[in-house]
Amino acid sequence: MVVLNGLRTFRYQLVEWLKLHRRIILLVLWFIFALASGGAYAFFAQYFSLPVVNPTGVLQDGSLVLLSSAKTKDQPHPISGIFYSSEESSAWAGHRPLAVMIDNHALARPHQFGLQKADVIYEAVAEGGITRFLAVFHSQEVEKLGPVRSSRVYYIDWALEFPAYYAHVGGASKPGPADINAYITKNKVLSLNQFRLGAATYTYGGDVMLGGTILSHINYTSTAKLWEAGERLYPGTNFLPEFAIWKFKAEVPFGERPESQEISFDFDGLPLYAGRWVYDKKNNYYLRFQGGTPHIDQATGKQLFAKNVALVSMIQRSAGDGTNHRLYTTTGQGDAVLYFDGKETLATWKRSSLSSRMLFYERGTDKEVEFNRGLTWIEIIPK
Repeated sequence: MVVLNGLRTFRYQLVEWLKLHRRIILLVLWFIFALASGGAYAFFAQYFSLPVVNPTGVLQDGSLVLLSSAKTKDQPHPISGIFYSSEESSAWAGHRPLAVMIDNHALARPHQFGLQKADVIYEAVAEGGITRFLAVFHSQEVEKLGPVRSSRVYYIDWALEFPAYYAHVGGASKPGPADINAYITKNKVLSLNQFRLGAATYTYGGDVMLGGTILSHINYTSTAKLWEAGERLYPGTNFLPEFAIWKFKAEVPFGERPESQEISFDFDGLPLYAGRWVYDKKNNYYLRFQGGTPHIDQATGKQLFAKNVALVSMIQRSAGDGTNHRLYTTTGQGDAVLYFDGKETLATWKRSSLSSRMLFYERGTDKEVEFNRGLTWIEIIPK
């Protein structure tokens, strides 16, 4: 009886103690649960590729970890700087970059596909004030790419920075310094010429018409077709070569970005080819306009944008072959103005040879510029 009464007293005192300290007890139990859950998650994550939870989405080195992703994105692309998972990076690690000539005649723009997936794009005048693009693709596959257009020697110079497979539809061939055939042979360019590859690599997509006259033929291709052609024409070359890699940085926080910024420029004074980039604070990129209208990628139906825009001044001169063909001094150094994060940076571009890459330095210093990760658009402004 004494024992029974003692148990009753103990139970009563225990209940009263638990009531008095219930908040502390609940906090301790919650802490133990959270610690055990976190430890279990960390243990099993390495076996089941669970996502690493990071509230900011940004690691200290600037790499992105998408909260919805099942893979940590910690492999920077050597051209764009964008982070990919190990699985994603394996898709491009075994490929050579592709440098593709893209038609930018005002009448051809409604037929442009795939530009937004480029890693870097160069824009320069082909002739008559009409610009053309050299778009470098590597990190992403593009199912429809074009219209592919003819070559000029200075676009080849930029393709050699990587050095890339060079996709084009013929090109200037009059004897002289602008002859692409002689230039390709001299510089051992891995040329993917439509004239040689035909319908197996390039699909006819119609014509660009000016009045009742055919201005140019539309040829489309894909990254898969171009890599296959490169392997077939140049066995053993479809691998990622070594080239200089730009420096990249984390983007500035939203609160430090300006409300607006606009970049306007032209090439030879033709309104249809005057360029304008408008800064988008929310997304921290620049929306592209050309000829006074938004520039649309038909593959997405959306306006083209770039994380970095570079206005690069290069000396131009006539090819001297009795045509309107021109040449640019693509090595050496010159002035550049760079735009990212809604800010302007005065810079100097330097390139020692055709086998090296164009690098950018803060003007008057030896400090290399650090870019945002993503598409960079290089506008070659004639000097």
